[in-house]
Amino acid sequence: MAQINLHVRRPGLAAAAIALAVLPAGFATALPAHADTTPQVASTSVSPSTITGGDEAVQTVKLTAPAPAGGLPVEVLSVGRSDRNYSYATGDVVRVPAGATSVSFPIRLEAYSSQTEVPLIASGSGSSATTSVTVVPPDWREQTVERLDLNVPGDAKAVLAGTKVTGTVTLAAPAKPGGTSVDLRLAHRSGLPDSPEPKIPPYVVVPAGSTQGTFTVDYPSIPLWPIGLTDIDADLGHPPQGRAPLFVPKSFTVGVTRELRRGSQIATNLGSVGLGDRWHPFGAVIELTSQTPGVTVPAKVQIPSDQVGANFPITVDDSVPLGTEVKISAKWVLSTAGTVTTTATVDQ
Repeated sequence: MAQINLHVRRPGLAAAAIALAVLPAGFATALPAHADTTPQVASTSVSPSTITGGDEAVQTVKLTAPAPAGGLPVEVLSVGRSDRNYSYATGDVVRVPAGATSVSFPIRLEAYSSQTEVPLIASGSGSSATTSVTVVPPDWREQTVERLDLNVPGDAKAVLAGTKVTGTVTLAAPAKPGGTSVDLRLAHRSGLPDSPEPKIPPYVVVPAGSTQGTFTVDYPSIPLWPIGLTDIDADLGHPPQGRAPLFVPKSFTVGVTRELRRGSQIATNLGSVGLGDRWHPFGAVIELTSQTPGVTVPAKVQIPSDQVGANFPITVDDSVPLGTEVKISAKWVLSTAGTVTTTATVDQ
């Protein structure tokens, strides 16, 4: 069973106090004319109560009395792995229409790797109600994420600052009626701590009967943002499928975009070079140099005219001490861009 992290996100809607008048003996006791008669949340339920990851369910909230003029806002939230389930459909608040005693709305929950019970809470007017929905992963033999891709040429999938690209999630089988939602997860790696990340939605819905759904990746136009890789995963409760696009600033840049580890067989050591927004109709040749003994890089990298960046391997010999600062330079041949340099530390 997947662990459920229980935590409080935001307080519910504040309750209004009801004042009772105390009258002298012999007089009738009555509620004051201004007494708060705001309806309370009576119950909440979800149908179906068990869903397969990626499927849609319908939640219903019922009140003790009709909603007042303007409707009654009800805060809805879930207690799950990352607390983002309701962003799939409703946001954090739904409104019961004026005169109505209930409201129903679609919800989509995260995919989990094992059967997981997710508590759902509805609160308003100082009252609340709870229910739960059980999420089970789809049978991987019947449905799973087959591929994640971006409409960018080249192995590095290099994206220039200030541009948007389209991502495509491909399923192994057509989506069910109502569509199948696939979680999107992002982990940005950059030379600048706490730098802004490329923006992606929390999920993509593959339309019913289709095997593909698309989403937008937005890379903000921050010209001095260092070069960095971003791991994007598409998850349906099974081992996810992913891509690691290279995001490059508008200037000619070189950087170390994966942790540096010792050992000639280490394949994760990675450096990247970005051409920025410079025109290169005939492509670009970049000469690379390592200024650190025991650390080697390719002599050059060739980048085609339709691409704005590329990755290259870095080899760190076992003899290089931990904590060594590595210095790598990149020179753009036959260009006024000149030479750029980056530094990184051997971590393992």
